[in-house]
Amino acid sequence: MKGFSDRERDRIREGLIEAGREQFSAFGHDRTRISDLTDEVGIATSTFYQFFDSKESLYLEILNHEQSRMADELEGILEDAPDLHAEVLAAFDYFFEELETNPLYYRLIVEDDIRPLHLEASEAGLEAHYDEQLRMFKPHAERWTDADAFRIDDPAELVGLFRLLAFTVVAKDTFEDVGQEGLDDAHEALVASLADGLFAE
Repeated sequence: MKGFSDRERDRIREGLIEAGREQFSAFGHDRTRISDLTDEVGIATSTFYQFFDSKESLYLEILNHEQSRMADELEGILEDAPDLHAEVLAAFDYFFEELETNPLYYRLIVEDDIRPLHLEASEAGLEAHYDEQLRMFKPHAERWTDADAFRIDDPAELVGLFRLLAFTVVAKDTFEDVGQEGLDDAHEALVASLADGLFAE
């Protein structure tokens, strides 16, 4: 890239990714400006487009980094599970905890940052993002779906189920009258029911 050494390009790209993660987590998609990101790494706003096509493409790149981290963490968690059913339970617990405690995913799902991504990101960028998501979690999904007792046969369908379940965290904000203990009990019941339902009797 003209004007930057390879080391400088790497530094700027990683700096934009880190700044984007912090800004999107704290303020969300709409309130984060490209100038906020470029100021963090000391480049002109116009230079941003030498690294990313749009703010949305940066957001997708950050999500890919998050998914890679999650895939690595999940690998370690599932290694300790004694059987397939325990793996599924552990995966659901990890998945929901990540959604509820990671501010980036909270913004994405609860505060609907996913909408501008689907409206404004390129179709090719979105397709590449979801392809990468499937690739990262496919080894686990394939191992589960290959089991005779598992009800879902298609790894892509299983990954789609996890995507769909992500939106259950939105509902938690509407049940404040239940109290934290009631929500925790409901959460445990949901996870147990989901895991049990994925296995044939």
